[in-house]
Amino acid sequence: MMGTIKFFRVGGSLAPRPNDIKIDPRTGLVRPGRGVSVQSVPDGLERFGGAFELSDILPSLTVVQTGRNPNHYEVCPANPMTPADYSDALASTHLIPTPPSGDANDPST
Repeated sequence: MMGTIKFFRVGGSLAPRPNDIKIDPRTGLVRPGRGVSVQSVPDGLERFGGAFELSDILPSLTVVQTGRNPNHYEVCPANPMTPADYSDALASTHLIPTPPSGDANDPST
């Protein structure tokens, strides 16, 4: 996982939607590289239910930057795993409500 970057999710849930993951049709396992979306800044997330900081991310998960937005990341399986194991690993991650002020990754705020 990345050094001291903080990650935030909207709405207080890490439950994956079907379009968040890619299943290997041969094995039925969730493929690494895609997962539940998170942001590295909480700004603008209030309108979607507020920002929640991720804490205690299990080693079976990894966070990767995806897309053109440098603040967009996805919480992915570190290795192929069953959909149930992926959901359980995400559910073990703590979500901490974040007040809507400043950039949480900026030490000056």
